[in-house]
Amino acid sequence: MADKLLQSNELIYMRVEAKKAMPDTVNIQRRTTTSDQQGGYTEAWENAYQNIPARVTVTGGGEVAEQGQRAARPDALLTVAYDQSVEQSDRVVHNSGTYEIQFINAERSWAVVTQCQMRRL
Repeated sequence: MADKLLQSNELIYMRVEAKKAMPDTVNIQRRTTTSDQQGGYTEAWENAYQNIPARVTVTGGGEVAEQGQRAARPDALLTVAYDQSVEQSDRVVHNSGTYEIQFINAERSWAVVTQCQMRRL
């Protein structure tokens, strides 16, 4: 039987070290709704997680041609710890900017971090 390429203690070490490379902090917000007692609702965004260590890379957004089609580039990339709860319906507040998550790249083998593509609101 072949040895594993990456041992579990090595993966743990890499996850701990990755957290040290996150110079930013963000708040992750979730949408809440409250009945308006008339059949409708009021929407609000509340901090689900505050002061989360992260790395935010602003990419500038815009469009790029991919395989003959136009595709929107994300405005920013968010990197958080591999086990940080984040959902595609969440918002992220970083400094004075608010972003909505467009895509989460979380389903990978040996995940060390979770990365999200975001669009600035």
